[in-house]
Amino acid sequence: MGNNIKKLVGEIKSDYNLEDNIKEYTKILGEKYNYYSLVKASMNYYTMKEIILEMTDKNTDVCKYFSIITRLISNNIIDRQTVDEEAMTAIKQVRENIEYKMKLLTAYTDAFEIYEYVLNRVEAGIKDTVEEVDIDLLSDKMFQYVFSENDKVVINSKLQLLMAQLPIRMTKNKFYDVIANTLLLYKGGDASSLDEFADMIRTSALITKPKGFETEYPFLYHVYNDLKAADYKELSEAAFDDLQIRLSQAADIINEEASNYLLLQEIVNDLYTLLLTIDNQYDSNITYPAYKAAIDIIKICIASDSIEDFTDIIMDNFVSIEGVQEKAADDIMQLESAFDTISTGKSDKISEYSLDGEFEKLDIISKLLSSSLFIDIDKNNKKEEKVIDDKYIENIKNELTDEFAKIFADNSKLVNRSIMCKIIAAMPVFLNSKQEIKDYFDYTLSGCKDKSELWACNKLICELIEEDY
Repeated sequence: MGNNIKKLVGEIKSDYNLEDNIKEYTKILGEKYNYYSLVKASMNYYTMKEIILEMTDKNTDVCKYFSIITRLISNNIIDRQTVDEEAMTAIKQVRENIEYKMKLLTAYTDAFEIYEYVLNRVEAGIKDTVEEVDIDLLSDKMFQYVFSENDKVVINSKLQLLMAQLPIRMTKNKFYDVIANTLLLYKGGDASSLDEFADMIRTSALITKPKGFETEYPFLYHVYNDLKAADYKELSEAAFDDLQIRLSQAADIINEEASNYLLLQEIVNDLYTLLLTIDNQYDSNITYPAYKAAIDIIKICIASDSIEDFTDIIMDNFVSIEGVQEKAADDIMQLESAFDTISTGKSDKISEYSLDGEFEKLDIISKLLSSSLFIDIDKNNKKEEKVIDDKYIENIKNELTDEFAKIFADNSKLVNRSIMCKIIAAMPVFLNSKQEIKDYFDYTLSGCKDKSELWACNKLICELIEEDY
């Protein structure tokens, strides 16, 4: 198939037998998408079914969304009912609902990271376990860790990891300057990219919270309120232990929920692809043994009411699909590598052959099957964007400065330092040379007079470095 794909793409680029070849291109890519997504969906559906069967509470939203997914698979993939508007509306709604849940869980993750940072730094003082820290040794260790490799991407990644743990001794104005300088990097680009960056900062710092933050997860909200209300300078050891226990419980809930929703979203994206392709591609793909095996896996899972019902037959089917997903992915990669060239370079011919709808569908599927599970599939990448100029940057800077000023006024110095640290760590590194980096390490460590915080930073940074080796 690989050589045939290469030949087909080459002929399209050379304008040879264009109408037949472009139609063949859309047909083959649609078949590959359908084949790949069914095989992948069968494996993920099996895993999700096991998770659902082990749940004691079957009234959760995870179970509800899985039930809708199962109904769509039964109706449109197994029973082969024609995919109608109702089915497409249902899969779109489930996808939006999962994205909404993940935004909530991400917001709580951001919130708890802020307070975990604070708890880590007061622990040694509360429990009287503070030890002296050799600042020079720690600074040298960090410097050697960062520059143990020459790859700039790796260096920046390590710096951001360290920035998230270092003491913050930065004035608010200096913090605003760092934000402003980062915004300048977007000058000349598309406004949407800067808007997305500004929104990331707002959500990370809890300047904005998603709708439902106060209601969707009552336990998480109660923990958040307790952490927010705590007086960390006067915290007793018992109160500290209670907050840590509750924070750990909250983290467990978030991890379990997020894991389930990520898997559900993978299934949803594959099912969305299947609904877009099944009516046209089923007859071509059902001739392949692996395709039949994938359908049988899903059938057995749907019919099973307990894990014990998963018979040996399902394992035989897994053997039949082994390696198939990877081979289909390779074919898709070859076909997709020419997609933009064909869709833009031959756009007039695509319209002439009445294939605009097919290419729009294939473009949606390429997003659904990308590594970005929550990508906006309705976003039109071809629309003209507003270009970022100095005025646009100034407006964003002023908005963020005002918004941070408000949350800083509402929080203690310890919490504000945590917020600053979180945002600094999420930004491109603002230090320009090895010497600047070394000076920054020395300055932040020597400027930290809180022995409990310094001890915590030393412990966390040393653990981070040791894990990487």
